[in-house]
Amino acid sequence: ARRHLQERRDRALEDVQRLEVRMEIEHRWTPEMPLWGQTAELRRTRVYRRALDVLERLVISRLFELSKVNQAQTGYKLRKHIANALKTRSHAIRTALEKYNAAALVFYPPKPTLDWDQVIEYGFLSDFDLLRES
Repeated sequence: ARRHLQERRDRALEDVQRLEVRMEIEHRWTPEMPLWGQTAELRRTRVYRRALDVLERLVISRLFELSKVNQAQTGYKLRKHIANALKTRSHAIRTALEKYNAAALVFYPPKPTLDWDQVIEYGFLSDFDLLRES
């Protein structure tokens, strides 16, 4: 297994070197370079925004499912089906919340983190816009 991993690493390194030659890259970036820091900041922001988008999408889906449960003419079987979907969605929201909080803590100063009770009480899209701008 070790030899296999080393061969894969060597092949990947060869691919990187070929790409550097093709793109005429003379110097590799190092953490001391200003572009490294700017790119790291862009990446942190992208990860944070994507985590926030996923969380927002799941919470909105949950709100629609909750409104469907409370509508008139929703039969027993459909309510049961929606209840199971809500249970599954709750697990997905918890996972998305963990990813969001991890992405929020990477910033300096850290972005606001959320807990389960806060997310469940979000009923308006504007709540997420406030997080996006922070």
